[in-house]
Amino acid sequence: MSEQSKHLHRDQLVQIGIQAVEHALIALSQDDPARKIINERTQALCQGKFEHIAADVQRNRKKKIFQPYTQAGCLLRATEDLLLLAVSETFLSGSALVSVFVPCWDSFSFINNGTTESESNWQNENLYPLIERAFEQARKADKVSTKVSTKVSTKVS
Repeated sequence: MSEQSKHLHRDQLVQIGIQAVEHALIALSQDDPARKIINERTQALCQGKFEHIAADVQRNRKKKIFQPYTQAGCLLRATEDLLLLAVSETFLSGSALVSVFVPCWDSFSFINNGTTESESNWQNENLYPLIERAFEQARKADKVSTKVSTKVSTKVS
């Protein structure tokens, strides 16, 4: 897979992760101070201006500074993992988003288990098909770039 295709694929997965976080925000109190941080992080991801925030997250992880296990902490952890995925230079598998999805539905456990299951079901019905579509697009893009590179190499020879 070309670097460009890999980055486009990663960006698509990050956008799916943003949807998970934004949907889970419905459970967080409007006046919770973490909401502002979460919104700033998702906006930075949408605008492509997140490298400095991701670097802070990486430093905190190295220092073993983690979010507390609270409703807000779950969503903050989800955005931290999403920021780390956004700066990743490796090819991301579908399971890479699990570190974002799980804290999102886990944040509902502070309300009740029924809402946790509902959020998990929402992700399964709405987000996992988007992941499948992103992989289909990546495969198609890879086939196209392989054909183009093959044609270019035969013309150069």
